[in-house]
Amino acid sequence: MARTVKDPDERRRELLACAQKLFYSKGYESTSVRDIVNEAGVAKGTFYYYFDSKQAILESMIDELVSYSLVLMKPIIDDPDLNATEKWIQAFRIIADWKADRKKELLALLEIMHSDENVLLRHKTNLITVERLSVELAKIVAQGVDEGVFDTEFGKDAARIALGSSITLSTTMYDLLLHPEQYDDPAALARQKISAVQDAIERVLGAEPGSLPLAADNVFDVWFEEEKEPRMENDLI
Repeated sequence: MARTVKDPDERRRELLACAQKLFYSKGYESTSVRDIVNEAGVAKGTFYYYFDSKQAILESMIDELVSYSLVLMKPIIDDPDLNATEKWIQAFRIIADWKADRKKELLALLEIMHSDENVLLRHKTNLITVERLSVELAKIVAQGVDEGVFDTEFGKDAARIALGSSITLSTTMYDLLLHPEQYDDPAALARQKISAVQDAIERVLGAEPGSLPLAADNVFDVWFEEEKEPRMENDLI
């Protein structure tokens, strides 16, 4: 039988998809490289041609999430018909909507990321996210300063600080969703944290109080209403 030769990008995406499926269904630690190559139907050498370890494939999954965030935000940031406030709100909301649509997938990934073995990877992921996305957000800050709706002398740094605050908020939100039993009222605490981070971002950017909501209420409700029902251990994809 002739060997099937696939485009390298297609083969790489296939390996990523198989690894993602197994990480979410079996768990990261319980998934071996052999499991991934068996799922993909390829030789072990094919895996190591694209990835030097299981950790490397997880890093690639994270990088693709960041890249897709940029794809979602770019048309908004480049839209000449939107003012800076509109761009900022829409950029954050489109990411929030995208995350809500993939809640189970992201919660499963966060469980992997928050294991002790992935502390360094989690730190690197946050650094990469801030570094790549803040470049685009800084364009909105510059426009806002020109329009007089933002007041800061530190455009790029202000964007980095704002994004860093939102990442910290995301970590807190995921903890509330993954471990609601540890809190008296996780939904109320989440709303409080969101309000605090929104206030901090508006202060950093010199924006009017209440002018930069981070997410629509209906998106917030989706996360917590669904979490009222017990989440099955293997119901991840």
